[in-house]
Amino acid sequence: MTRVERLARDAGLTAPRRYHVDWDRAESALGVRLPSDYKEYVYWFGPGGFDEYLIVCVPGVANSNTELAAHLAQERRNARVRAGVTGSAPRVPLVPEPSGWLPWGFTTGGDGLYWVTAGDDPDRWTIAGRPGRGSDLARFGGGFAAFLHAFIWDTVDMPFIAEAEGDVPVSFDPDAGEWLGGAGQRLEPYGFFASS
Repeated sequence: MTRVERLARDAGLTAPRRYHVDWDRAESALGVRLPSDYKEYVYWFGPGGFDEYLIVCVPGVANSNTELAAHLAQERRNARVRAGVTGSAPRVPLVPEPSGWLPWGFTTGGDGLYWVTAGDDPDRWTIAGRPGRGSDLARFGGGFAAFLHAFIWDTVDMPFIAEAEGDVPVSFDPDAGEWLGGAGQRLEPYGFFASS
C-alpha cells in the first residue's frame, strides 16, 4: 500500500475517485514537474478538501480558485498588487524564482500552503506555509503526502493551522471542481473522472 493509498483509507476513501489530468499540459502551465505523490493524490482524491477547511488545488478543474495553475497566477497577481501598494517585496518567492514557492492549497482562513521547489527532484520538495494574516512563515520537514497525513491526524506543527474541529482522522470532502459563481472565473476544464 502506498503512502497516498494509506492517506485515502485514513481519510475515508474506499477506492480511488479516478480523476485524470493531462500532466504534460499541467506541468507546462506551471513551468515545473510535479511530485509523484501529488499526481497519485489527484488520481485518488480529485478535487476537494478536508474538514471544510483545507482545500487542495488540482489541475484541470473549472473553478479558477482551486485550479492549480490559476491559483499560482492569482498568487502572482496578488504579489504584484501588494508590491505596488506597499512597495515591499513579495512575502514569499514564487515559481519560477530559484527555489520559488508553488502554491498547492489554502485554508478557508486565507492561509497558503506551498511546495518549496528547491532542487531538481520534485519528490524531494518540502512544504511551507504562510498565514493569511501576519508574517510568520512556517516550514514542514516532509513532502506533500506526509503533510496531508499529519493534517488528517491533527499533528501539523504550524501555528496558524487550526486544530481539527471534528473527528480525527479528518475525512475528505469530495468536490466536482465546478465553478459555482462568485469570486474567480469559470475555466475550460480538462481534467475528468473516469467512468466506471
